[in-house]
Amino acid sequence: MNTISLEELKDKALGKVGTPKRDEYEFELKVELLSEQIKDYDRE
Repeated sequence: MNTISLEELKDKALGKVGTPKRDEYEFELKVELLSEQIKDYDRE
């Protein structure tokens, strides 16, 4: 069985770090994570 790392998978699917598609993905991921942190904070 051949395995690849998450970074390799993202490179293949989204392009290398610094490409527009990859930058958009990373930005959206950070926004989503921040949104979840804010929701968790509000619940406390």
